[in-house]
Amino acid sequence: MKGTKARTVNTLGMFDLFKGIGMATVIFVHTAESYSIDLGGGLSVTSFLLFIYREALMSAFYIASGYGFRKRSVGKCVQQQLRGILPPFLYTALATAGLHLFLHHHFFGSWEVAVAESEKVLAGFLLGLPHTSDYFGMNIFSCGPMWYLLTMAVGWIILDILFNAFPERYIPCAVAVTAILGWGTCLVWELPFCLSQGMTVVPYLYLGHIMKKRRWLEQPRLPWLFPAAAVCMAVSAVGSILSGATDNMSMGEWTLGPGGIFVNGVIGLWIITLFVRLGSRCENALTHFLDGVGRRSLHIFCLHTVELIAVPWYLFAAQFAANPIVGLLAQYLLRCSFIAAGCLLLELRKRVASPRTRKARLARRQERVQRYVARH
Repeated sequence: MKGTKARTVNTLGMFDLFKGIGMATVIFVHTAESYSIDLGGGLSVTSFLLFIYREALMSAFYIASGYGFRKRSVGKCVQQQLRGILPPFLYTALATAGLHLFLHHHFFGSWEVAVAESEKVLAGFLLGLPHTSDYFGMNIFSCGPMWYLLTMAVGWIILDILFNAFPERYIPCAVAVTAILGWGTCLVWELPFCLSQGMTVVPYLYLGHIMKKRRWLEQPRLPWLFPAAAVCMAVSAVGSILSGATDNMSMGEWTLGPGGIFVNGVIGLWIITLFVRLGSRCENALTHFLDGVGRRSLHIFCLHTVELIAVPWYLFAAQFAANPIVGLLAQYLLRCSFIAAGCLLLELRKRVASPRTRKARLARRQERVQRYVARH
């Protein structure tokens, strides 16, 4: 890409601006779901945001992740994904269930009910459910936004299996078949650990891999991309209007069937290139702030999951039934403040626990002991 900084085209940091804007919007969309603000013609803010943004945004997140994909042994890939995803996933599960238990008892006053409901929260994490489902005759809650991280790990492992199992010329067909199988299983039963959704995101990860391999981001422009994305957006809009519904990846719902998976992939690719170009041309306080948000996307996902599931936000929204805009903005501000405070605490903990910090503390302690011995 002409005029793009070296750090932008050669590192995963080039996606920080996109991730920052994406995270801010994801939190806003989840907040808007609690409020019905009519824009006229029966179209609510929630429907509008879901319609124009949600699934294309999610596909773009996976494309950005696929940019870093490379073939390795299946064992190493599984180990890498477990090492990267499992610790934050388990910590988030415990924090969410614990806070949910405390807040449910605080607001509703029954430990028995609070324990029962919190068990459903914890079970949802242990089963890796992307949405509330019935398992073992029990209604079990979802693992919230953490379904994205779990799906990404599953998708990486599946894509690595395909690269190890097929010659490279057959990979596109294998990826397409995998996505269709994932869509089909979503119609039959909700598989645990986001296995169905993991299959449907494989095309996005593969698209990110192709984007890096063919150096699309280093080219001045891709003449075919915007026309293709415009056609896909029109097709997606028509499908949504005719069906009266929008795509929902976590629910395994696609208004255009399996074709919708690939349509959103093209739109997501255009979104990625758009934000990378924007990040290469604009540098100011706002873009630097959003870059910082993007670099902390993992922490934000975890903290957003905790507050989204554990806090009974519907009680807060009920207080603003007469003025939903004020309630939406107030809730969004509270959410962002909680997440910002959590990120700050996590970074402080990391600094305190880092080996360099521990060595420095040990050196200071030894120095104090030596001074004490010298004086006495």
